[in-house]
Amino acid sequence: MAEASAPASSANLGPGFDCLALALELRCRVAAERAEEWSVCHEGPDRPGPGEADAVLVAARTVTDVPLRLVVDNRIPLGRGLGSSAAAYAAGAAAALRTVAGEANADRVFRVVSELEGHPDNAAAAVFGGFVLADAEGRARRLPWNPRLGVVVAVPHARLATAEARQVVAATQPLAVVTRSLARVACLVAGLLAADADLLAAAHGDEIHERPRSRRHPDVASLLDVARSAGALHAAWSGAGPSVLAVVEAAKKAPVVDALTRALGDGGTVWEPSIAVRGLT
Repeated sequence: MAEASAPASSANLGPGFDCLALALELRCRVAAERAEEWSVCHEGPDRPGPGEADAVLVAARTVTDVPLRLVVDNRIPLGRGLGSSAAAYAAGAAAALRTVAGEANADRVFRVVSELEGHPDNAAAAVFGGFVLADAEGRARRLPWNPRLGVVVAVPHARLATAEARQVVAATQPLAVVTRSLARVACLVAGLLAADADLLAAAHGDEIHERPRSRRHPDVASLLDVARSAGALHAAWSGAGPSVLAVVEAAKKAPVVDALTRALGDGGTVWEPSIAVRGLT
């Protein structure tokens, strides 16, 4: 039996739409072995519901025609903007390849996950880990993460489908919006590299995906305000939401955790995940 795991991820980080992501240490683990017919058994707490596509099975069948028995232990909440599908695709594909071919090349798994996802940001984080950039050619590039920074994630119980969230993003953008977005991305990356509060403050206010999504889901927008007011250096929709990622000084998480916990009440949970330095294992 071969095994593989891949981490959760928070994509976009505000203005880095479809190109920036951060791997978080929550994992989807998959074990695979040859069988007479395809089957999948979910043992973890987070699993697809009736009628939903099984990402692990889809990825495994994408890379091999050999029937496999798959056992899944997934700890990443589905439909919360935490890269659950990318992690499932990566772990499923890698476990299948290791079973039938003895190894799983990371670049090949990344290409498979990117194609299945339709965008490379979560795929890059799931496969390579850490703070990643999917460049203009769709290649994954690791960026250094400043150890002075930590993250807090507010995870509402309600789910939000990625397809629904992407529907509100306009296919074309005015030149002025693009220019401001480029400036915000530059401030975001420079601010994260240097842990610079002023630069990170200048990265707020994404107009391409966060503003239209926030109009439809003002409860998510309010969580961003709560995190910033409590001292977060940066706060953003986590992927397609409804989770919110807050970037904080590692030694000053408590006020942000407390404020988000009060804001969510019984409607969600607050996590303090570490950065997943390793992606696919």
